[in-house]
Amino acid sequence: MRALRAFLDRQVNAPYRTAVLLALAVVPLAAYAVIELPLQHHLAIALVFMAVGVAIARHAPALRLMVGLLSVALSARYIWWRGTETLIWHLSVDGATSFALYGAELFGFLLLLAGYFQTAFTRPRAPTPIRLDERLDGKLEGRALPSIDVFVPSYNEGLDVVRRTLTGAAAMDYPNKTVWLLDEKRRPEMKALCDELGVSYMTRPDNRGAKAGNINHALARTTGELVAVFDADQVPVRSFLRMTVGYFLDNPKMALVQTPHHFYNPDPFERNLYLEDTVPAEQVMFYHVIQVGNDFWNSSFFCGSCALLRRTALESVGGIAQETVTEDAHTALKMHALGWESAYLAVPQAAGLATERYGFYVTQRVRWARGMIQILRLDNPLLKRGLTFAQRVNYFNAACHFLFGLPRMVYLLAPPMYLLFGVHPLDASAAAIAAYALPHVFLSIVGGSTIAHTARHSFWAEVFETAIAPYIALITVLTVLSPRHARFAVTAKGTQLDAASFDWQHAAPNLVVALLVLAAGIAMPIRFMAEPLERGTLALAGFWNLYNLVILGAALAVALDRTQRRQLYRVRGDLRLDVRARDEAGPATLRAVRNARPPRSPVVREGRRYGIRVGRVAAGPGHTARFRRHARRSAHAWHGRVLDFSEEGIRLRLTPDAPGGTVTGPLPHRVIVTLDSHHGGPLALDAEVLEATPEDGAVVLRARWEALSSPQLRRVIEEMFSGANTWIYHASPPDRPFSSLAEVISAPWRTLSRRFAGRTPPADTAARSPT
Repeated sequence: MRALRAFLDRQVNAPYRTAVLLALAVVPLAAYAVIELPLQHHLAIALVFMAVGVAIARHAPALRLMVGLLSVALSARYIWWRGTETLIWHLSVDGATSFALYGAELFGFLLLLAGYFQTAFTRPRAPTPIRLDERLDGKLEGRALPSIDVFVPSYNEGLDVVRRTLTGAAAMDYPNKTVWLLDEKRRPEMKALCDELGVSYMTRPDNRGAKAGNINHALARTTGELVAVFDADQVPVRSFLRMTVGYFLDNPKMALVQTPHHFYNPDPFERNLYLEDTVPAEQVMFYHVIQVGNDFWNSSFFCGSCALLRRTALESVGGIAQETVTEDAHTALKMHALGWESAYLAVPQAAGLATERYGFYVTQRVRWARGMIQILRLDNPLLKRGLTFAQRVNYFNAACHFLFGLPRMVYLLAPPMYLLFGVHPLDASAAAIAAYALPHVFLSIVGGSTIAHTARHSFWAEVFETAIAPYIALITVLTVLSPRHARFAVTAKGTQLDAASFDWQHAAPNLVVALLVLAAGIAMPIRFMAEPLERGTLALAGFWNLYNLVILGAALAVALDRTQRRQLYRVRGDLRLDVRARDEAGPATLRAVRNARPPRSPVVREGRRYGIRVGRVAAGPGHTARFRRHARRSAHAWHGRVLDFSEEGIRLRLTPDAPGGTVTGPLPHRVIVTLDSHHGGPLALDAEVLEATPEDGAVVLRARWEALSSPQLRRVIEEMFSGANTWIYHASPPDRPFSSLAEVISAPWRTLSRRFAGRTPPADTAARSPT
């Protein structure tokens, strides 16, 4: 096994050798798919393939190429059998349903092939950070430092959201850059924010071309050799430019360096199904598996943000593409067709906001689907000159993926059509269907789990697709028929929701489908008792129908949006800090204490056994004098670490001075929190303690900042977002298919029980960890 692994590692180290290996594998795979075998022999071979695949997945996952080839072999044999022995050829409802189901399965098989090709080979790219010589005033030795324009296009984002991004962009450690806010709404408050932060402001008289037109307008009025693009909610870290500029210095043909889109808040599936840090976010698979595979074939594409581009490459294709609403991928397609190269650095160098609500998620995915189908219709990668074979496959696969709506609806409706109306989509026995279909499905799950590993858990792709399938099906059909009639839809982010609510409007199509599937489930046992000759087929259809009901249950549960009262998400941190009593000597400070409000939460606890006392301050001169005496007595500081913080407040953990001890001493209501900053020296901030909770000898404090000045606010944002290691990828638990299926099955119950039983805090109180 070790020798085989070493051989394969050597062979797949370059795309050309990999292409040769795949070409050699085509002939035996095709021969196995079409060869005639008795059913028993086919089943024996399938069981061997399944056992080998499971053994490789468990004990040698690095050989995922072998699992993929075994999976393709069984799937190809199933598709061949379906196409030659099971189709109903006469004109009838049965015939139409038969061809519709086979078309859906054929579509899935083609995507399976392209997906294995796209993701089975990865060669993660190492960063090429540049080191600036301080003796040369921040320049590179022996070569000029390229100038960079940093574009932050904005349409309707809130002031706090844009402030975060502009602060992070201005803090990037690179001397020769100009940060631009490209404001589509021409808002005076945004102009004032730019003046406050010292960044440049640009607007235009109209909004023609939406985001692409906005960037092209700025390109025509700036001169930087490189162009960095960040969405208004995507905050770059300090090291972004130093980590990406080197690729352009080393390769004059480099047009694009893309980094992952990382999100510091949970997406609707994580939030509404209570799956934070349990199941990978929906986009992790794309940014940590698919794009890495694309990079192996020099076909990683522009994602609209968190990227650095060469101006001459953009100019060679006429700027950002405006013919489609997925301007980012279309621009990369054009640049690759002209021979430009791209790189994908799978290290998060920025973080932003994921869509918080189910309806916003639907709107965003509909726009993506419309844009990718526009690319298929107007600039098809299979027909475009200048692309390599691998680039054609990868771009075509990325675009065709969004055709999943119609096949997904066929999969959902086929069992009810048979169970309720007697429509037969296959002309085959139950034994033959099981013998061919189950190995194909089983090894597809094993192969997908081996490749995705921690980036996508089994069965969740079906949930993600089902949640939006009716809308994707409709929009793709309309776009195929009329590809030029599309409008750019801005995705709302940073919104609030005062009360939990079910999104009836967007969930309505799936509710109708779920009722139909449920009715079919009720009809199945009735038919099973009444039709003994079809019990095998009825059992298979009933099992399929039950699986669809499970998937629909999870897809509908995500439409139950959780409360979102917090406008500014807290971000986890790991900074050391000190806490001291605040000096109350000055008259202005005395007024602040006299007018202070008591803590909002009654959870503040006192007790000798915890070794800590919490001092409360209320209105009145007596309380003020008592707090002043306490402040003079508190000469020492408490030490601890940040748990999470935002521009509004902080949650921290105070630790004992000695191992095994407890936090002791009276803790005042107003304190000075000094953060041990990595940049710019210690940061001291006034805070009001809202809650103190003893915890195993330590104390967890929740505090609110008091009147941050503009420089202090800027420093807080930089500490939250600008550290080079802030968003280093932390993988989710590895995929365990049975455990993953259990998570899908329990999703509706978990969502309803936690929502109405009140066993979990509101969504807006939970901090978001890097994932």
